[in-house]
Amino acid sequence: MDNRKNQFTFVRNLKVNYCMKQEYSIELIEEHENVNFYSIKMKDEELTELEAFFEKFPVGCEYDNEIDVIVSWLDQIAERGALERYFRPEGKYGDGVGVIPIDVGNKDRLYCLRLSDKILVFGNGGLKDSRSWQESEELAPYVKLLIDTSRFISSRIKDGTIVLVDKEIVGNLNFTRYE
Repeated sequence: MDNRKNQFTFVRNLKVNYCMKQEYSIELIEEHENVNFYSIKMKDEELTELEAFFEKFPVGCEYDNEIDVIVSWLDQIAERGALERYFRPEGKYGDGVGVIPIDVGNKDRLYCLRLSDKILVFGNGGLKDSRSWQESEELAPYVKLLIDTSRFISSRIKDGTIVLVDKEIVGNLNFTRYE
């Protein structure tokens, strides 16, 4: 039995060693009357994931109209709150991962994690280049990061190390994942 246990430990450690470690935090980026905007910020990166998203599409690029649609949705959310109807679900049922815009035909996708009507966490996104995010080499990592973040936050809410208070996320907002 000990030999099997040692083999399992070796294989498990081997898998962990080949996984990429990602350390990141959630930072408050904008406060509004009805909602606070947060964004994921990867360790050792200068930009938040939301800023990195907009850096991909400078003013004057061929996707200006689509970026304007996303900005218009963000303005509406800032004014009215992160109401569920403003997001198309993209992750697993109940995890809060969604995409802006919900408009059909827009190729730009900005992924986010809706924790409540008053708390929205932005990830990154990009151009839709396949039938689904699962089939996209560019988009899948962004959605998977938000799915993991949702799971981490839910776990910390259950154990009391994170509390959602009105428009604030209070507690340990530093995370580590292996991909």
